[in-house]
Amino acid sequence: MSAEGNLPPARSKGGAAVAAFFVAFIVAAAGFAAGWFLGARKTVLVSNSPSHDGVAFVFEARCADGLCQSLWVGTDMHNARAVETLSGSEQASEIAWTPDGGRVAFIINGYQLRLFDARTGQNLGAMAVIDPDGFPPSRIVRGVTFSTNGTAITFDDCPRDHSGCKPGMVAIKK
Repeated sequence: MSAEGNLPPARSKGGAAVAAFFVAFIVAAAGFAAGWFLGARKTVLVSNSPSHDGVAFVFEARCADGLCQSLWVGTDMHNARAVETLSGSEQASEIAWTPDGGRVAFIINGYQLRLFDARTGQNLGAMAVIDPDGFPPSRIVRGVTFSTNGTAITFDDCPRDHSGCKPGMVAIKK
């Protein structure tokens, strides 16, 4: 029997180059995606308690809604816990502490106060400091401070787009 016959054509070296290109593309795409998600992670607001034994901060990261913020409370930045994650349409603009450092408040969307126990992280409630007249509201709350006994807040009720703030005060349940 004869061993004669047609041989298949020799393989080209281009297949290895194409495979290397696809591997490099996948690695680059994964790196881009990781940078896109991780690059948007940052702390946007930080406030120490009056006695400097606690910290509250707002952390921002990418989420399905775009950029989302989370509210954190703890003894320091490394031992803090997330007490709430805001939706993509919500944004924290200010942090205020009671004088004794036992409670911390975050101002959300310029008009809503969300109150937390600084030691346990328990949500103590939310209230509209001013009545919103739309989204976003035409007026915002600024300069929030708690009274000495922590049962009221004072603030500036300001137009969003021009000057003309007026003082305000609201009672808070203890």
